[in-house]
Amino acid sequence: MEMVYVIGHRNPDTDAICSAIAYAKLKNTIDKNKTYIPARCGNLNKQTKFVLNRASVEPPVLLNDIYPKVADIMTKPPIALNTDAPLFKVMQTIKEKGIRLIPIVDHDDKLLGIISVFELTDFFISDRIDKKPKYLFDLDNFKEVLGGYFIKRKKEKTFKGQIIIGAMPFEKFKDYAKDLTPKETVLIVGKRTKILNYAIENQFRCIVLTAIDSKEDLKDINFDNFEGSVFVSPFDTAQTARRLTLSSPASSVLNKDVKTIKETDYLSSARDLLNQTAYRGLPVVNDQGKLVGIITRSDIIKSFANKVILVDHNEMAQAVNGIETAEILEIIDHHRLGTIKTTYPIFFYSKPLGSSCSLVYQLYKYHNIEPDSQTALLMLSGLLSDTVILKSPTTTDEDIKIAKELSELSSVNLEEYGREMFESTGTINSKSADEIVKTDFKIYDEFGVRFGIGQAETVNLEILPKKRSEIFEELEKIRKGKQLDWAMLLISDIITSNSLLFTTEFECETLLPYEKKDKNEYFLPNVLSRKKQLLPIILSVLEQFKDEDKRG
Repeated sequence: MEMVYVIGHRNPDTDAICSAIAYAKLKNTIDKNKTYIPARCGNLNKQTKFVLNRASVEPPVLLNDIYPKVADIMTKPPIALNTDAPLFKVMQTIKEKGIRLIPIVDHDDKLLGIISVFELTDFFISDRIDKKPKYLFDLDNFKEVLGGYFIKRKKEKTFKGQIIIGAMPFEKFKDYAKDLTPKETVLIVGKRTKILNYAIENQFRCIVLTAIDSKEDLKDINFDNFEGSVFVSPFDTAQTARRLTLSSPASSVLNKDVKTIKETDYLSSARDLLNQTAYRGLPVVNDQGKLVGIITRSDIIKSFANKVILVDHNEMAQAVNGIETAEILEIIDHHRLGTIKTTYPIFFYSKPLGSSCSLVYQLYKYHNIEPDSQTALLMLSGLLSDTVILKSPTTTDEDIKIAKELSELSSVNLEEYGREMFESTGTINSKSADEIVKTDFKIYDEFGVRFGIGQAETVNLEILPKKRSEIFEELEKIRKGKQLDWAMLLISDIITSNSLLFTTEFECETLLPYEKKDKNEYFLPNVLSRKKQLLPIILSVLEQFKDEDKRG
């Protein structure tokens, strides 16, 4: 069944994670033709971990990128044979399945090598054409390849030997046979008493009988002192000889020097590797060297793109790595419109509500589906997180109504649960500067400026001076690491609804309309929302700076 990933933005917050889980559950309920998988492209913060633990929900699958990988298009389970399989079965499988190569594995599915038309051609031609060839025979394969039965069998399983056919006058046969090594000779013969007695007397390694209707046909042949194996074939001499060579085990022609690829490798790597080999396919192995699939040139030619639904964002800069290679099916978001383009028309659900979870809940209602208490708690958590327990200016009357309905469905007290959520993150003072800055950091490209804004919540702005120098160091580090022109951090007090803004050095910083408390530090009264209150101001400042720069 086709898979679709439902995924939020980088450095996911509680709303991104909870909306992905809740929407994937809704889609799996209303669409049985696909499997919707909640995913994330970043680590969980403390608040989100608290929420998932409270709701007893597993975290979404972590995707470092969405680039097509070998596992997405490889054939699984692959057609493979064991190392003991006769070449007869190898050739039969190649013909019946219409494939070019067969991976050969041991009894634990560990890849040992491959057999293709190249190895089979070499087996039948190569340097054997001018010589009496020797084969590796496997007695266990005689019945599978020839049918028939053993009259006598040695305990050995495999041996090397050459074939002689007893279809000549006895004297001629003796002249021919004296140059052979009896312990390495397999005789194929009908009921020719003299030749059979000669083979028994000289202790050939194996005798394969043809044209024998019953054991009565052999009553005058005494095999009691014969130390080799005796097998009766139901085929004529020519067919028996042909099939007997194909009883050789796969290991006898196995190519062990074969390139492999892992299921987690990118398709681009598989394409490059296939271009370097004459083979039309590559075995796919896991970290333990076990065969898990096979990928062919035909697979590579087929176009493949992972299918995704984006929640809580609609900008390339915030999306999972490789989003440009994916097929976006839907977008569910409450932010401003960004830069993502799609090849085909898609379902885009966007409204200026306080959280993406609010939108997801509205879609539940649209489809007349009541979420279970677990899912309701997740959506309530995302809503309370993004609206700072409904105190943020992004909060709408619809959000308040939705929050009340979700609190009833999840059987929690809205205010008490909201406080528990925010208390679960710990104090700013207990976090590292790296954690404070990076936990919820978003990147934007506007007016020729690449900038990023992080956001963190606290219940006491007064303790921040202890972290001030560390925060500026971390902001400068992330600015350089992300190749930004400007990096900022908004720290909001959810009790007073006031915030502090820390920024790196940037030439248009002087245009910020906020009270300057210290170097690169500003006080923002009644500001809780990065999206609705801070970002529009930053964009206005950048536009003004650009206009002044043109005039200058």
